Amino acid sequence: MKSVLFFLFLGLLASCSGPKVQSASTEASLAQVLVAPVAPEKTLSRITFGSCAHQKNPQPIWSTLLADQPDLYIAMGDNIYASKSEDQPIAEQYKLQAKVPEFQKFRSLVPIVATWDDHDFGLNDGGAKNPKLDEARAAFLEFFPYDATRISKQQKGVYHSFVFGEAPRRVNVILLDTRTFRSELEANPKPKSSMDKFVPTKNRKKTILGSEQWKWLEDELRKPAELRILVSSIQVIAEEHGFEKWANFPHERKRLFDLIKKTRAKNLLIVSGDRHLSEVSKLSLKGYGDLYDVTASSINRPGSIESEKNKHRMGSLYSKENFGEVVLDWEHKQALVEVKDINGQKLQEFTLNLK
Repeated sequence: MKSVLFFLFLGLLASCSGPKVQSASTEASLAQVLVAPVAPEKTLSRITFGSCAHQKNPQPIWSTLLADQPDLYIAMGDNIYASKSEDQPIAEQYKLQAKVPEFQKFRSLVPIVATWDDHDFGLNDGGAKNPKLDEARAAFLEFFPYDATRISKQQKGVYHSFVFGEAPRRVNVILLDTRTFRSELEANPKPKSSMDKFVPTKNRKKTILGSEQWKWLEDELRKPAELRILVSSIQVIAEEHGFEKWANFPHERKRLFDLIKKTRAKNLLIVSGDRHLSEVSKLSLKGYGDLYDVTASSINRPGSIESEKNKHRMGSLYSKENFGEVVLDWEHKQALVEVKDINGQKLQEFTLNLK
């Protein structure tokens, strides 16, 4: 906790005197890298989001992100890779990530809020039975000090939220934890290829979020806001591929859709990572309207999938480095949602009319 307070103190200094990037050439200086303060009172006009950054590989895309001058970056998981024996201990991998020059500069200038996925969770495709859960949680909270202020010691997992701005320009960023409570996945007994890893469960007792997080999520969706961004490290709408997704737990996916309708959570945008590809999925939800899931992955881990079935996909799939962006026009009550490549070129875009 002392290290968290130290980071917060440095963030306050940055907000008063302007952010400064300090050298991370030694362990001592690494601890002094400034973190741009997260300021909930600020009205957001440009929000970026992404996932899947390997701390041992170059990450030039941060310079592209910084050029867009975002007010906020949402780290959606796999913020480091620490699920292999050679990438241990987990805390050391965060230190390596902090030394990446482009990320170090970005982090000092742009506020970051975060959740985790399996690789920074410490177990590939991992869930509730992860033996490294406590180690991963401690490292996460130290690296993301502003998120740590929203997560109590008594709370299991890392789910939390931030509301930015004031009415009528409020943005509620809801960061789910799809790992800590998640039941075991069911392996495909008859895979046709390495891409057919998992199948949907028929066991309705299995969960993604766990009972306490479900209760918390309902309260979050009821909070007044003009835009809600629901952050899920794994895809929510896509259901045909054989990898991790909400559709592996069909009853949980339906429960989420039912909850969105029940709470009348207007102007809701889902963003997700994990897949090492980008795509936009759209579902017309009866009794609600159109629901979008924007997958932005990855920062520096391009994928190999060039095509796969997704009956909900808008446009095309893109498997090289990418990130997502939301540009808010509060005056005209619109949100322009974009996916961009490593050079900042638009791959896809659509507009949400804020009701």
